Amino acid sequence: MSIVPALIAGAGLILLSRTAEAAPDQPEPPAKSSLAVRPTDRALARELDRSDLEAWLDGFFPYALQQGDIAGAVVVVVKDGALLLEKGYGYADVTSKVPMDPRQTIMGVGSVSKLFTWTAVMQLVEQHKLDLDRNINDYLDFKIPDAFGKPITLRNLMTHTAGFEETLKQSATARSVPRSLGEYLRAVPVPKRIYPPGTVPAYSNYGAELAGYIVQRISGEPFPSYIENHILNPLGMQRSTFRRPPPPALLGGIAKNYGLASSGEPLPSNANDPEPTDSPAGSFMSTADDMSRFMLAHLNNGRFENSQILAPETLQLMHATAFVPLAGAQGIALGFFRNDTNGHRIITHDGDLSGFHSDLQLLLNDGVGFFTSVNSDGTGRLIGAAYAMRASLFSQFMDRYFPAAPSPPEPTLPSAKEHAKLVAGEYQMSRRPGGNLMDAFYLLVRVPITDKGDGTIETPGLLNLRTGRPRTWHEIAPFVWREVGGTARLDMDVEHGKVRAWVTDDIGSSFVLLPVSYWYSAALNLPLLAFAAAVLVLQTLLWPVAALVRRRYGQRLLLEGRDSRAFQLTRIAAAIAAAYLLGWMILGIAIAAGAISFDLGIDPWIRVIQLIGLLIVPGLAVAVWNAWLTCTAQRAWWIKAWSIVIPFALLVLLWFSFAFHAICVSLSY
Repeated sequence: MSIVPALIAGAGLILLSRTAEAAPDQPEPPAKSSLAVRPTDRALARELDRSDLEAWLDGFFPYALQQGDIAGAVVVVVKDGALLLEKGYGYADVTSKVPMDPRQTIMGVGSVSKLFTWTAVMQLVEQHKLDLDRNINDYLDFKIPDAFGKPITLRNLMTHTAGFEETLKQSATARSVPRSLGEYLRAVPVPKRIYPPGTVPAYSNYGAELAGYIVQRISGEPFPSYIENHILNPLGMQRSTFRRPPPPALLGGIAKNYGLASSGEPLPSNANDPEPTDSPAGSFMSTADDMSRFMLAHLNNGRFENSQILAPETLQLMHATAFVPLAGAQGIALGFFRNDTNGHRIITHDGDLSGFHSDLQLLLNDGVGFFTSVNSDGTGRLIGAAYAMRASLFSQFMDRYFPAAPSPPEPTLPSAKEHAKLVAGEYQMSRRPGGNLMDAFYLLVRVPITDKGDGTIETPGLLNLRTGRPRTWHEIAPFVWREVGGTARLDMDVEHGKVRAWVTDDIGSSFVLLPVSYWYSAALNLPLLAFAAAVLVLQTLLWPVAALVRRRYGQRLLLEGRDSRAFQLTRIAAAIAAAYLLGWMILGIAIAAGAISFDLGIDPWIRVIQLIGLLIVPGLAVAVWNAWLTCTAQRAWWIKAWSIVIPFALLVLLWFSFAFHAICVSLSY
């Protein structure tokens, strides 16, 4: 499934009331305002022909793969209704030195899979079997619970505005019980709806799986069979599949996927796993050559050779912008994301799995399609080199063949210092959990905006994928910011002196950034949690130290309280709190290492940890009692201070656990 580099955020519910869906018969709204338009400079553009493209790619890929520690890559470019160039670089199997072959090597394309699901939906819309604006419950054999007084529609699913929270439990990479798509969707809890439909973009794999199941139910064909019969076979995509496990004829061609190519050790692959669903959200596998056929069909009014998979008017509707999250931002089409670059209208979708990273770009008005896929995550502390290479590759492609005309300098507004101060704060992605134990983990990727004091702002949590560095922005129009030294643009929705949402044009509109209350901010809570953990662990470690001192010297430590019962119980409370923290740490490390998955198997462990955490409540009462006894006795000031610090640390831990749902009733996450 597609995961953007900064994936996780949590807490709060912000509604965007001024966003609206475009009705199908309305003219397409612009994805950017005129401030962002930089027409192509034809005089600077190189001719996009096979020889120049191949020479450029031959210079780009070998160095990029070596520097990023990436095993291999495939790339394909189509132009004017025909294949222009397809090529492989590096290895599909490092150990066996199997080269990447654009015709034979099969790659997991992650969330690019969704484009096939959305194309299938539009085929049934074209046949009047589906209605984009009808309640999806009319097509399901189970019910999505009502919320906000509005039903969810297929248009909401395709624009990721159904309002679902982000969930990881039993995700497509962590399903352990083979089940059909319908059995899976009926068994798992429906994600909580945290936004009214059609208001806030929040990328949702679950929404795509619902759409795939609707295709299955309405067509009467299993989802993988429908895709084969109505898309793959007509386009001649013979080395592509949604099936799990893949057909035997394809198994030998599947590339190995790596963390680092230099390790020579492939990552665990789900290619042969009997997944519970042939996931419409992310299970598609394909070759570069097969993907060229899909791109050509979308660029040529739905036609490839003698096959017509969509009528021209249906394709036009699918490619038109259907939702704009806020004024000036890139929009969302029906399944695609807008990625207008250098004045060219582009729709796109990327996809990421463990060790597989893909990107598809369609330059609609130029008849050009671009697809690339790599089989390694690559180096990088914060983001894998695969992300940076992907961003750099397409950016350089556009600058080489479709460069923007030089634009005059954009002066910084006089209001910049005032506005920089106003917008400074912490923000969370709209793609987030909606009140479950994942809220605590999502604190780690909050995105702050800092006021640099000179009229510019910085986004430390939103890195430039090409440089890996935080970005600095200057204001070029009221609450419109341009990246210093770059071309990216940041748009804000500000009302009554408060930021309601913001987004940059180069990360698409799969989510927006929403403001966070100070009391729920990472800036406040993570340092407090670290302080509390240090205090409670130190207090726990002092317990055996005190025992050794008493045994050797026959006297108590000065820190030990006057009332032995209260002090002993306080030490027990601190030890319980430390065990609670240790439990979460071990569970997090095990999940990160792949030793366990987000599925039903970890629920008992979570409950045990949460029950240990609940014991902190009476422990806090005991610690307050001990502090009272210590402070009213004749003790040194620093001993009294320490007796107060212990209950404060316990209080912080309890606040964090309940505020961010590390302790909660629900096990839906």
